[in-house]
Amino acid sequence: MKTGSFWLAAAALLCAVPSSLIAVEQSPVLPTTAQGWSELARQDIEAAYQITAENHPGMADKQNPGFQQQLLQAKTNALLLVTQVTDAYGYEAAIDRFSTSLQDGHAGAYARLPDSVPSIRRWPGFNTVWRGDALWVFHSEQAGVTAGMQVLSCDGKSVESLIKDRVFAFAGQADQPGHWWSYGGRLMLDDGNPFNPPLKQCQLVKPGAEAVTVTLNWQPRPESAMQHVQAAYNGDKLAVGLSWQQKDIAWIAMPTFSPEADDIKLYESLFSSLEQQRSRLLQAKAIVLDLRHNQGGSSYWSVQVASALWGKKRVESLRNTLFSSTEVWWFASRGNTDYVKSLYDVLKTQGQTDMLPWIQAVGLGMQKSLDSGNAFYVEGADSEVDAASVQPETTAELQPLQAPVYVIMPGQCASACLDAVDVFSLFENTKLAGAPSSADSTYMDVRFEPLPSGLGKVIIPNKVYVNRPRANGQYYTPALTHNELDWSTQALLQKVLSDIKN
Repeated sequence: MKTGSFWLAAAALLCAVPSSLIAVEQSPVLPTTAQGWSELARQDIEAAYQITAENHPGMADKQNPGFQQQLLQAKTNALLLVTQVTDAYGYEAAIDRFSTSLQDGHAGAYARLPDSVPSIRRWPGFNTVWRGDALWVFHSEQAGVTAGMQVLSCDGKSVESLIKDRVFAFAGQADQPGHWWSYGGRLMLDDGNPFNPPLKQCQLVKPGAEAVTVTLNWQPRPESAMQHVQAAYNGDKLAVGLSWQQKDIAWIAMPTFSPEADDIKLYESLFSSLEQQRSRLLQAKAIVLDLRHNQGGSSYWSVQVASALWGKKRVESLRNTLFSSTEVWWFASRGNTDYVKSLYDVLKTQGQTDMLPWIQAVGLGMQKSLDSGNAFYVEGADSEVDAASVQPETTAELQPLQAPVYVIMPGQCASACLDAVDVFSLFENTKLAGAPSSADSTYMDVRFEPLPSGLGKVIIPNKVYVNRPRANGQYYTPALTHNELDWSTQALLQKVLSDIKN
């Protein structure tokens, strides 16, 4: 039984709890020997496996019969590294190996080393970024290496094979084009991972010139270089809001869907601006929806923007049609059930009172499933709360928006960022631009459980989408790809203007 599209916006709130509501934890006691670090890695990997096995929807998901074997393989892959773990950096890499083997950004585990462990961030004097099908120098402070040079190979191996073996073994997914954009540059980063000894030499080439061999001089990356790391794949970061880059080009920046208090105020201001400047938006030559820097959160914010642009009735109608066959199945483990029930107070504290009947119904439904031994609670199947009873009243329909709308996607666009693209793409005047997006599995809405060591947490999705239109692992490919190194607002504006002229 479906409950309408309400849950598609509401449920995403579960993974958007502000950091101000997260308790501060005490620093754990660290091992003092190599054997101690190895034993700690083994303990946490075994625990990550067990916690996941007890709580992940994939364990009972008939749509994914291979999940149990995949989880076991993730543990095996990580344990194969344990005997070589001798310090905190090896421990961190082993945890990363477990997580990456699950190939799902909404599952796995992560390590968070305390400040007493020095952070290692070394570079060879330049940073790189993936564009299209190659790795390029984005910024350089190294003599003989300049921005715009292509990295061909290192230590006798092609860049593609190195990224697969060194980067994607510990982060991201090689079969997602967007992950090459957002992770590829890590090839030129030494973070202390003992399983990735620093590269020695690389072959680089300028367009139209002969390739040169460069010896890599690894050194601590200065803090000043971080601006170039972020700019490499995301460009400059605009504040949430509406601006006019030209008198007839509207630019709507949405760098986060997990807003803290200040950003929430900016979103409220954005909604007011969209309403007040409606007549100007209707006459715009183009409207740009800028998702750079966005890493998901709650789909509530993108739905509000879409409703302000295209009209609430149109958005709701198209979303209801799109998700008419979609169901939400909550995995009713003890941990998941207790967590979802606790969210009633969290949402109440946040002032999200319209969500309270929904979250209460889900919590009660999960408790009933748990008590009766059923693996899942199917949302709405036995709930007295209907989505229509908790949706805001629909206002008068807006005049149709005819202006072309460009959605700029970064390579890391996933979760609620993908939900935004789902909605924006429902309208024929939308064109996707930028980079290939990331992708999601059908497992969503995460919570976290601490590892026994206290040095990290296990990531647990609470639910699975059944019959979701966007398939497991499906990503978006832009119609207007921006392969240029410069991802600044001005560079992307020129891309849009050129497309309009054509």
